[in-house]
Amino acid sequence: MTVSRWMTLARQCVIRRISVQQFSDLLRSHDNEIDGKRLFLGFLECRDFFCQPGDPLISLYVDYIAITGIIAISDALIILTKRWNDTKFPASRDTLACYNDTLQDLTMVVVSPKYKTTVSEARLALQISSRWLSALARQASRGDPEPSGLELNGTIELLAFLMASMAATDAGLEALSPPEGLRQKNKQGHVNDLGISVKQAFELCLPLYSMLSPQLMERINTVLKHINLLDDSPSQPGNARAPGSEIQALQFQVSIADSQLVASKAGTMLYLEGLLFTGSTIDDGGTVHWLSSRHQNDYQSMFSDIFTSSFSILKAQHTTPTRTLCVQQSQIFIQNKLPALLSMISASSFNSFSTEQAITEAWHQVMPLLSAQDLLLTGARFLHVCALHHLIPAQVAAQLVGSEDLLKGLNKGLYAKDDLVAQVNVNHIRGPKLVEELTRSDGSAGFISQAVVEIMHIYCQNKETQYLRDLANAILRRPAAINCIALFVRPSFFLGPLCGLLDEWRWDEIHEGEAQPVYDDFGAVFLLILISRARLALSNSSLGIRKKDGFLAQYLEQENNEESLESLSEEKKSHLGNWINALYLAEGLSDELFINCSPHDFYLLIPTLLRQSMTAHQQGKLTHDSLQAGLDYLLEPFLLPSLISAMNWAAEVFRHEPTVAGKVLEVLIKPPGSVESRDIHHTILAMCAPRLKMRLKAAGSQDTNADPILQILNQCPGFSLFSERDFEIPGPGVLDILQHSLVTLITSTATLDYGDQSTSRDISALVSRAVEVRGPHTTLRAIVGVLLQLSDSHVFLFALDALTTTVCMAGNGLRDALRLQYNDLGGLLKRGETLTAEGVVRLHRQVEAYTDLLGVPEMGLDSFTFTQQLTNMDTTNPNLDAATAVSGGMDIQTEQGQVDGIDQVLDEVAAMGNLDPNDADMSFDALYGLQGNDMDLNDLDLDNMF
Repeated sequence: MTVSRWMTLARQCVIRRISVQQFSDLLRSHDNEIDGKRLFLGFLECRDFFCQPGDPLISLYVDYIAITGIIAISDALIILTKRWNDTKFPASRDTLACYNDTLQDLTMVVVSPKYKTTVSEARLALQISSRWLSALARQASRGDPEPSGLELNGTIELLAFLMASMAATDAGLEALSPPEGLRQKNKQGHVNDLGISVKQAFELCLPLYSMLSPQLMERINTVLKHINLLDDSPSQPGNARAPGSEIQALQFQVSIADSQLVASKAGTMLYLEGLLFTGSTIDDGGTVHWLSSRHQNDYQSMFSDIFTSSFSILKAQHTTPTRTLCVQQSQIFIQNKLPALLSMISASSFNSFSTEQAITEAWHQVMPLLSAQDLLLTGARFLHVCALHHLIPAQVAAQLVGSEDLLKGLNKGLYAKDDLVAQVNVNHIRGPKLVEELTRSDGSAGFISQAVVEIMHIYCQNKETQYLRDLANAILRRPAAINCIALFVRPSFFLGPLCGLLDEWRWDEIHEGEAQPVYDDFGAVFLLILISRARLALSNSSLGIRKKDGFLAQYLEQENNEESLESLSEEKKSHLGNWINALYLAEGLSDELFINCSPHDFYLLIPTLLRQSMTAHQQGKLTHDSLQAGLDYLLEPFLLPSLISAMNWAAEVFRHEPTVAGKVLEVLIKPPGSVESRDIHHTILAMCAPRLKMRLKAAGSQDTNADPILQILNQCPGFSLFSERDFEIPGPGVLDILQHSLVTLITSTATLDYGDQSTSRDISALVSRAVEVRGPHTTLRAIVGVLLQLSDSHVFLFALDALTTTVCMAGNGLRDALRLQYNDLGGLLKRGETLTAEGVVRLHRQVEAYTDLLGVPEMGLDSFTFTQQLTNMDTTNPNLDAATAVSGGMDIQTEQGQVDGIDQVLDEVAAMGNLDPNDADMSFDALYGLQGNDMDLNDLDLDNMF
């Protein structure tokens, strides 16, 4: 490009780093020769092609020539828009930065108290800027790739700030206010063109709300309100992108200030309950990040919050009848997970508070909740584990408990996962014994869970199926171990290798005499997967199945479905005939039967096998005794997984064929003869009982044969956390109970009324029930109603936090309903429901923020290298590397050198950002014919320049 004399002047000023005063003297000495427009263009081109981006001298020069009136804002805008239109996109990042920096400079001029302008100048500046802003906003709304989104959004924001700032000046306000005579004409159909242009430009920016700053949106809203007050005319008809209701809704949104983020105890309780009682895995790093964000890095407050909330949950579950599993899960969390979380919080704070003092204060707060002996024992064990984590001295723990008897027999240290794995590798009997210790461990449940999972993965990799069977059966006899493992290890990681083992199991390599033991090994692993799936209410996609056309995928797809004989392949017909013959006609199950039919084929045949067995019995081909004797084989240890699909099939057909289903259930629900199978059979029966009872009760009035079966099923304990928490509340009453429970929880926790907290309802279960019977939209309206009910209360911000957590933990249904309601704010405003609309806006904003917090990537959760890594670490000398790994911890920044002053900053900003490397040996003086570095200002040959 040609280097004009104006650009040469600009470059020389930057090279010489002359001050604004010197620059002023220079221009005054050639007052009649200065062309402000060309000089501004020279600085603009210098900023684009010559200077280092962000050079502060250019901003100072632009400020001077604009304040003194050498260049008018409107003229500067004309130059900028013409240059923008001539720019070939995609432009460089430096070019876009040039426009953005210059717009920011002009905005600073407009807001300066030194800046004075006329109404005509303000009107012209607003006309130019509004047209440019409209074009950019339309481009951004279309999603045009050039220029890229981030840079274009920055230009839009800066141009909109300039326009809003100009509109806010006295001259700008007068320019936007039509004369009295014109106002009268407006009523007859004429319009104020400038007001319409400005209004249209800003309305086109409103859909970009999420990408623009709240401060800008507040200014835009102020200008629009002013225009609407002075001019009753509508937006231009062609503005189809911003219909009236949408614009009204967007203006309503930006008029609502952001709510202060406050961490409520109710919110923490709802968060923990949503994880604990759904069988979810609790990621330590994610939990600490969520707490620290809500508490704004007040670590001592976080520490006390999660401490007291955990014991409040335990007390609430303990006082609710039939909550055995929930109490057990709470105890496992408090004794094993909570101390590790507290240790992580302490380490994240870099020892900024005394954990001993914090635990002592929190313990005295929760002591009224521990009136029952078993609750006090849980608290005592918790304090003991805190001592093992070096959070408090052991003698302090004993003093707080007040009884040495409660601490007798507890472990003197914590297990290490690698040591446990090594023990099992040496002695495989140790594996099942670890499962026995799992649910009653004092602080080491996490490490035992990790060890058990790692051992199972080793067995899968090495195909050591006999040892894997023993370990799986130990878990099946104590299904609470599944919930405990899931608290520390994600189910898909835990179960994935087991699923892969079953899908890849080769049956063509089985030799004579080996088939039945292999059926036993296969069945134990298969049963563990099915029990875990039901226990944790996992979706099929959450099991870690990788082979989409493998055995497990087929089984889960057609789990309880029988097939007609006509639809069976010849191979399946052969297997079916062989099994019917072996069960009912032969003298036993031969090894040849197992060799010829793999478990893959057998378990897929169960519903069809039962149907054909019952058909043969009904046709008189099988006696009742033969039928029972044959079905008894399904109670053998190596065929126990068949009971699940058999009982589920019986539940499905009971309604229409109660006699058929009853005969099958008579056999399957009785305890097996084998002692080692009884506990596992009991687990299977407890798993299938809820579904069976529901089917049998529905047909109970028609079939009295169901009563003996129901009596046995009613003796089964609760199998899962979900079935234990299920609410049988009629639809019309569930919303009232939900609202009352939420208000009670929020108000009682805000006032530290621990007595009321202990009797609070299970909110998350109530929400699930409400969504089920009333739908997500009606449930959301009830939740917003609670927010409105507490809007004038001192607990409003606590309510917002708790209700936000409720929505976030309830799953996608409520969040989608909230998003739809938020997008339909115009409808609420049209119906006059302003308060509801405001509640929706505030709740939606906080839900979006919390969703981001809860969506923090899990930090090594499955690798076992990060979880609870702070264990056995003395928090008086924390490992800083480990502590800073916690998301939401302290932000460590590199120490920056102190700046000596503005002169040093100006001197150090190099004006050679675009210098060709090949010319690196040339000085700027040589480049522009200036042969000395010690020239003063008078050395500039201004006579030849002008």
